[in-house]
Amino acid sequence: MKRALMVLLILSAYCPGALSSTTREQQSIIAQWTAKNICKMGVNEFYAADEDKIAALFEEQTSMKYEDIPIEPSDSERNRITSQLTGYILSVCPEQMEIYKNR
Repeated sequence: MKRALMVLLILSAYCPGALSSTTREQQSIIAQWTAKNICKMGVNEFYAADEDKIAALFEEQTSMKYEDIPIEPSDSERNRITSQLTGYILSVCPEQMEIYKNR
């Protein structure tokens, strides 16, 4: 038991990606879906939308469940999702980028 705890401690310290709650593919889906809907709805409308509406849209438009989105993503998850999301917004709807950054 102590050995298993030690392995988990080492993995979490040196390989945070090893314990990620989402795969890279899921992170990409989350980022792209969010960015596409921000571009479609606008930043303010997207973030003002009711959570039930967002959950229903997410599950209709992706292969994931809304509950699969990490509530407390690791730093690597957050960085990967944010960089993909901002890259998409900059290329598709750059006028929303300033609003996104200031929200």
